[in-house]
Amino acid sequence: MSDNKEQLDAVLRRRREHLPVVDGQIGQWRHIQELITGLGDAVAAVRAGEPDGTVAGLLAAVDLAGMDRAAGEALHALGAVRARVNRETVNIGVSGRARNGKSTVLQSLSGLDDRQIPSGRGQPVTAVRSRIYHSPTDRGARLTMHTEQSFVAEVIAPYHAELGLLPTPRTLSAFASHPYPGTPDGPAFEGADRPRLGPMLARVREAQQALDSYRDYLTGEARTVDLTDIREWVAYPEADAPPGRRPYLAVRDAVITCAFPLADVTALGLVDLPGLGELTPGAEEHHLAGLRNDIDFAIVVKRPTDTNAMWAEEDARALQLIGSACEVADPRDFTLILVNTGACLPENIAALDDDLRDRLNDPSGERGYWVVLADGADRDAVREQVLQPVLAHLATALPRMDEAVIADAIAVCRERRERIRADLDALASVLRVVSVPTLTEQTIGRAETLREEVAASLQAWVDTLRGRAGEDYEDIEFFDRVAEVHQDVREWVLSGFGEGPDEWRRRALSRFRVDRATLPFASAELNRVRVEMARRFSVVDDLLLRRRDEYWAGLVDALGPRFALLTAGGPDARPREALAALAETLRDAPEPCPALAETLDFALDVRLDYRTRVLPRLRRALDVLFPESDPGDSQAAHTLLAVARTEEGSAELFDRVTQLARQAAYDAQAVLAQEPGTTAQVLFAYGEQFEDAFVRADSSEAEFRRLVAVFQDRLWPGKESGPAAATEGLRRVRRLATDLRTLLSDEHPHTDAAERTRR
Repeated sequence: MSDNKEQLDAVLRRRREHLPVVDGQIGQWRHIQELITGLGDAVAAVRAGEPDGTVAGLLAAVDLAGMDRAAGEALHALGAVRARVNRETVNIGVSGRARNGKSTVLQSLSGLDDRQIPSGRGQPVTAVRSRIYHSPTDRGARLTMHTEQSFVAEVIAPYHAELGLLPTPRTLSAFASHPYPGTPDGPAFEGADRPRLGPMLARVREAQQALDSYRDYLTGEARTVDLTDIREWVAYPEADAPPGRRPYLAVRDAVITCAFPLADVTALGLVDLPGLGELTPGAEEHHLAGLRNDIDFAIVVKRPTDTNAMWAEEDARALQLIGSACEVADPRDFTLILVNTGACLPENIAALDDDLRDRLNDPSGERGYWVVLADGADRDAVREQVLQPVLAHLATALPRMDEAVIADAIAVCRERRERIRADLDALASVLRVVSVPTLTEQTIGRAETLREEVAASLQAWVDTLRGRAGEDYEDIEFFDRVAEVHQDVREWVLSGFGEGPDEWRRRALSRFRVDRATLPFASAELNRVRVEMARRFSVVDDLLLRRRDEYWAGLVDALGPRFALLTAGGPDARPREALAALAETLRDAPEPCPALAETLDFALDVRLDYRTRVLPRLRRALDVLFPESDPGDSQAAHTLLAVARTEEGSAELFDRVTQLARQAAYDAQAVLAQEPGTTAQVLFAYGEQFEDAFVRADSSEAEFRRLVAVFQDRLWPGKESGPAAATEGLRRVRRLATDLRTLLSDEHPHTDAAERTRR
């Protein structure tokens, strides 16, 4: 055994040397598959955008599903290699139909007994696939429990699929309350399937009835169990067991460690493969998965009883599964048929041995399947006639099988690369037929289109401003407001300046007497009237500001909806804030557009308020209300204001101040009547200058391109349709195809490393 141990340990060391290379290849192929998926999505988006177009028809011929399938096949081959090189033990699987002594052979190999690996007569006993590893020091079992979700999906749902029972439970509560029929009645159970489906229905009903016995164990956690207590966790209940207790249903996987009865043994594992022929859903698939992923060698157990003394179709199917699992290695390197002779009649043993020699193997004596006759319950016989020869065989055969598996994976990956490259060539031929602008061309085209759109809408807006600046344009609202303000001022004047004529005259006479002069009162009163009239006329300010806001709103509309997308407030922002935000965005962009931002600042600098536009000219209309004229004026105000200090004088002064106030109000009205035309001309000039600078400045063309390059995603958001979407979609298809081709070309470093490691 010592030489075998050293050789097998060396095999395990060499295997692990492959792991980094295999993981690198798997990572690369996963990336390849991700790119193929993205490429498929991109092609589907282009075809959906114009389903009846020429491009969609051409792309339909590209075999993207085949590319994805090829990547999956490469990953499958690499996965088989990884499962092999990642093992820390040499694993021997024990397979066979139920009641042929599979569990008994496992006991003999591992040194365990019925308390850990139950065996029995008349019914299958193994309920959970177990892996048993040699350890000179550790003895115990580690159970991985199902979660509620994995139990329903992996244990219960397959029964529903086989039985045709709907709805399939998706939760543990749904399983607990599902109304299973008591007997296999109904269309699903008719015909030849009734004998197979009836026992399955009984199994799932038993699982439902026993749910309380294992519900609390469905935690997904790992559970350590002493080997003396392992039976109920891995085996079907015994005939005399308490009804309704099935904790094995909560176990997803069992790992047992114990000392094998060998004096000198390598890192060895035994895998209890699911029994073939059991009436459980997916038994064959689980068996195949175990063969492919978990073991290095398979022992197929067949017990020649009175009804089992010939090589049957079910036995042939078992070998076919082994052939499917090892794929490239010779199944005869991978398999031993153990004829379990224990308690069997000699004539049955001889009959099966003859059948295997004459019908399964080549009668001429050429190499066939390895057949050993031994009593599976005789531990010494199993160790000496089965295990030791198998380990000796594996010491020389495993490197050969590893070589075959790795070489096949390399060949599969190369062939799938070439297949995907061929599909990419077909895609490239399609893309060459379709003209797609480059990103630069698209940016220039979009910038020109945007500039043309903005120029057209700005010119239409400027034309509106021009119409308002014409001589025949009348701002009725403004005229009405001026007339209203003038009437308000006039009534205020005629009503005694807010206090009544009599009261005004009485107050004037009182001041005459106090001052012993008329000029102080008259001067003060003219000052008060002048200031009050200027204040009252300022109410037109809201209309002036409204005209300015309308100008900004018109400008925002003229710039169009795309520019609105560049501001935080979007289309609902107030005009001034929208323009200011747009200017800031253009100024602070990664590629700034300073000239466009400055033009927006110019538009925001429009000043139409009362104090700026109206007050300077209105003040001239109010000059008649100054008590004294400016120096150099030949008229003298005191001659107009000088009256007698009597009641008649106060009345005369009231009439003179009223006349001056009415004249000032009339002149102010005339000033205000001119303002709509002036305002319209100002706004027209601002608008014309803005349009000229925004569209036609030297830097305009360059900054529009810069604007589109930086903000293309925001100016054209979302999924477009039609030619624009097809262009963008085809560009994405090109990019992904290029990335995929580049990744596929990075083959040799990994492959060469794998081959060097293999050698």
